[in-house]
Amino acid sequence: MVFGIYLSQVWAEYRQLGVNGRDTPISITYRKAGGEFGEKHNITRRAGSDPSGTKKDHSSVQHEVKTAGKMHFTVNGQPFEIWIPLLLSWNGKKIDHRF
Repeated sequence: MVFGIYLSQVWAEYRQLGVNGRDTPISITYRKAGGEFGEKHNITRRAGSDPSGTKKDHSSVQHEVKTAGKMHFTVNGQPFEIWIPLLLSWNGKKIDHRF
């Protein structure tokens, strides 16, 4: 695994996934809740269901707060969420969580 990406860069790349119809697959490694390591290959970002520009009601704001700190992906058509602190690598690059 090559070192080379800061968490801020991961967020920037994550935001660009799916923009303008780009459905670029990525690979991640992460730590599971039980302490084991996991890998996901050829996953894509899951698009949000709330169109921009609409006023959000209280329940959607609560949902955003509840899911803050997570990235949302699709793996073989199934939803997959990962907590940011559990991410270890992004496309083969070790993540530095300090920045």
